[in-house]
Amino acid sequence: MASSFGSLDINKSISKVSQSVSQGVNTVNINIESVFSGQPRGLSLFISEIRACKTKDQERVRVDAELGNIRQKFSNAANLTSYQKKKYVWKMCYIHMLGYEVDFGHLEFISLMASTKFTEKSVGYMAISLMLKPGDELMTLVINSMRNDIVGQSHGGQALGLAAVSNIGGADLAEALASDVQRLIVPPTEVGSRQSQGSGPPGSYEVEVHNKSMLCKKAALCLLRLFRTNPDIVILEDWMLRLGRLLEDRDLGVITSAMSLLLGFASSSPALFEPLVPYVISILTRLVVNKTCSMEYLYYRLPCPWLQVKCLRFLQYYKIPEAAQFELLNDVLSKILVRTEHSNAATETTNNNRSNAEHSILFEAINLILTFGPDAPAFLKEHTSAILGRFIGLKDANTRYLGLDAMTRLAKIDGPATVQMHQHTVLDSLKDADISVRRKALGLLFVLADASNAQEIVGELVLNLHSAEAAIKEDMVVKIAILAEKFSLNDSTAQGVRWYVDTMVQVLLLAGDYVAEAVWFRVVQVVLSSGSGGDLSLHEYAAEKLLGTVQSKWAHETAVAVAGYLLGEVGVSICERPGMSGLDQLTALTQHMAAVSTKVQAILLTSSVKLLNLYPEQTAGPVAQLLARYATSSELELQQRACEYLVLAATHLPDSSTVTVRVSAAVLESVLNPMPVYALHHSQHVLQDLAAGSRAEQAVTDRSVWTIDQGEKDASRDAYRQTRVPEGTVASPPRPDPVPDRLPPVKAPAPMVDLLSLDDTPPPAPSHPNPNPSPSPARLFTRAGLQGKQGRAQGLVLLDSEHLQLRLSIFDVRAHRARMGLVLVPKLPGGISDLTLSCYSQSPDCLLIKSASLVPSGSVPLDEEEPEQDRGLEVLQVAAECLRPFGEGQGPLLDLTYRLATDGHTHRAALRLPISVCTFCEPLPCDQAAYMSRWRSIEGSGTEAQQVVGCPVDMAWLRGEMVAGLGLGLAEGLDGPASVTGCASFTTGTLGPSGAPVSVGVLMRLEADAAQGKCRVTVRAKNPVLAQAFKAFVVEALSS
Repeated sequence: MASSFGSLDINKSISKVSQSVSQGVNTVNINIESVFSGQPRGLSLFISEIRACKTKDQERVRVDAELGNIRQKFSNAANLTSYQKKKYVWKMCYIHMLGYEVDFGHLEFISLMASTKFTEKSVGYMAISLMLKPGDELMTLVINSMRNDIVGQSHGGQALGLAAVSNIGGADLAEALASDVQRLIVPPTEVGSRQSQGSGPPGSYEVEVHNKSMLCKKAALCLLRLFRTNPDIVILEDWMLRLGRLLEDRDLGVITSAMSLLLGFASSSPALFEPLVPYVISILTRLVVNKTCSMEYLYYRLPCPWLQVKCLRFLQYYKIPEAAQFELLNDVLSKILVRTEHSNAATETTNNNRSNAEHSILFEAINLILTFGPDAPAFLKEHTSAILGRFIGLKDANTRYLGLDAMTRLAKIDGPATVQMHQHTVLDSLKDADISVRRKALGLLFVLADASNAQEIVGELVLNLHSAEAAIKEDMVVKIAILAEKFSLNDSTAQGVRWYVDTMVQVLLLAGDYVAEAVWFRVVQVVLSSGSGGDLSLHEYAAEKLLGTVQSKWAHETAVAVAGYLLGEVGVSICERPGMSGLDQLTALTQHMAAVSTKVQAILLTSSVKLLNLYPEQTAGPVAQLLARYATSSELELQQRACEYLVLAATHLPDSSTVTVRVSAAVLESVLNPMPVYALHHSQHVLQDLAAGSRAEQAVTDRSVWTIDQGEKDASRDAYRQTRVPEGTVASPPRPDPVPDRLPPVKAPAPMVDLLSLDDTPPPAPSHPNPNPSPSPARLFTRAGLQGKQGRAQGLVLLDSEHLQLRLSIFDVRAHRARMGLVLVPKLPGGISDLTLSCYSQSPDCLLIKSASLVPSGSVPLDEEEPEQDRGLEVLQVAAECLRPFGEGQGPLLDLTYRLATDGHTHRAALRLPISVCTFCEPLPCDQAAYMSRWRSIEGSGTEAQQVVGCPVDMAWLRGEMVAGLGLGLAEGLDGPASVTGCASFTTGTLGPSGAPVSVGVLMRLEADAAQGKCRVTVRAKNPVLAQAFKAFVVEALSS
């Protein structure tokens, strides 16, 4: 029990930081250690009595007696002293930690929390953190007290409040306190500068900076907890500059907390924070290369290993840095690899704690090298492969696990040949005592198998299948099935296909309970399709093998199901052999009828009738008895099958006088004909999905870097480069970027003017109109977006390269859901092959890609008749759902890779899909009074976006096609001959408190000057992101 009470040191760690706070300005001098050093004597006695209880019943009796005493004391709480209140609350905390329910005293906790005495406040916060959960009825009172402490002047109260918010979490705290927490996240030196170094008592400046550092660290971690609860509380676009200033702080503790917050933000929207990559590389250089670190952050002579891990993990969200930045990073990675190698060489003298810290840094560095993919330098990947080869042979299970996991990713990037030298070491790991290590070894073997070693790997997996644990058997079966099929079908000889049959029969016998239906369905498909070319040798071999299997009465049910299906289809190929006649096959199958499930019994009934049709003289009697027995079965499925088969096979049965309905021989033949040959490529993805699902990892708090594909990283890099190129200039080739001392300044927004003041002079228009009149990607994007809303986008070409063309055939928007179909038209003889597509949203928390698949054009449901030119072609179908407003350029991107039949090379095409915030806007026509009322109600920072753009002025097009394409309803009575005013409702799929989807109003006014060729666009919306994105699309539509 002493260890349980020791957990109260969590709060002590919170309070110790506040000890120095008491010596600062405007605080009361308190000896914090006295809060915990003088524990109440009654609490110590109660703990001793609990520990002395010999049974659980004795403990429960003592706890109930104590709770009764505390309840009685709290009934007259006004007469209790501060000492008594704290003593009873500590006892209740201890009882709660023992697992007993405490359902009273919450008001006393809140009163202690709201106290001005730090000793009482700390006890109250401890009780609240332990016993309150998000959504409790008393949370409103708690929120008010927490806010008072967080915005107060007492550093101790602020620290306790932030710690409690982090521990409790929940949507209520996130919505109520997020803004207050964000205000505390400022660089400590900036806060301390308000009190000059020369004023105040000696040392007061340093104390103030220390206190603010402590609060900044706690506030950053607190905001991270709230952000994970509700991402909408933070406008990420505002945090890039703020985090950059925090990363420049001299306190490594502040930097570590800022990196934790940055990791959480970057996992949600990586592209927004790529400008901070140079800052993170600078921090790594400082810690790894220069080894600049204060003593309190040295861990076994390693400079702040936790910060190194966070920095390396952040860099994994992005592509390889450019030029000078990569040279610095290359030095860091080389140092880490060499340092750990030398440390492993001196294992006898290395401390385990230091070794663990080094390995944590090393594996993050390896993961960073792997995420760079083919762009990573060859010498780094070679060094990585050598280190991993040593690690997977070590005795430590944790190191072997991480080594196998990293080597699997390395094999996926560079191919199996890079790690096949370690094949025997990996095979030995299949016999490891730790099942997690065996699972990782299985995944690595699955990746490194190729035509040269597939039979050896599959053979080892089959040998280990018998002794494998149930938790891994199903995964092994799926991977064996995939590898056996893949490398047997690639072998054109009959021996390769026979190896597949032998392997799968062994799997059925050794692990029948763990063979999924999709696996044995696939076995049937492979065997039946193997005879499509006229070679029936595999049919004979498979039928013979399975007949021998089911002749044993101990055959597994799954083997019986496979044999029943295949003997009914291809058993005729062996009927002339001794002991394999039709009657022998029927006898071998029907002996299992009583021992198998209803589903397999149904298969055997069908197989029996097929055998009857092939060998009526041999099987008529046994089949008639079998069908008559199951015609009265209590299982409806079996009864129906038996009755129908009795009617179908009446002409073959010896006694069919009771059958009143007769069918012709032609009907019988058409029903019992062999099944058609399966198209193997249509169902191959089923096993792949099973393999992917069986090795799926548990979800992590932040988005895993392995879920970010190369296309998303490319888009992030492109966006970062665009932010570094001034408007109106030609982008020059990228040059090495030095680590900046400060983040680049934010571009000043266009000056705001009154909406309806048409007489004022607009700001000068940009002097660089687009000189290229050909349809640019931006123009195609806006044209498709505008015409799609009007149902006129069918046939619009979005991509026209020398190899293929993508033509829009479907653009269907309904509320917050959008569906799009793109017809894929190859342009070269021989077409394209190995087509893979990746469709992803740059803001998955705002715009969700529900599905993206390539299907034949005839299978796409259309509201209108399919164009003749699209028939027979493949259609890329994309479905998206809008959850909340998303920023400019944050819509979905499509990435295609394909191989040409003419040259065999792999090519890539990228496309920005025409889905913007305007796609999900519905028109709201209104009159002048309603429009102006809505306009005045939208006020606040960021709610208005305005820009002047140079463009041709065509008022008919603006009022017609553009208004309809934007989803705007015109406002009556406001427009003159040179203005357009409209209102729309932006629909989302997020449900509000009433259960209805949330909608956000959008107001737009466009004022044109035909003489100067300029338009001024003004947009207002409650959501700043929506206002900026809507304005950006309108400007893009006007200027493209």
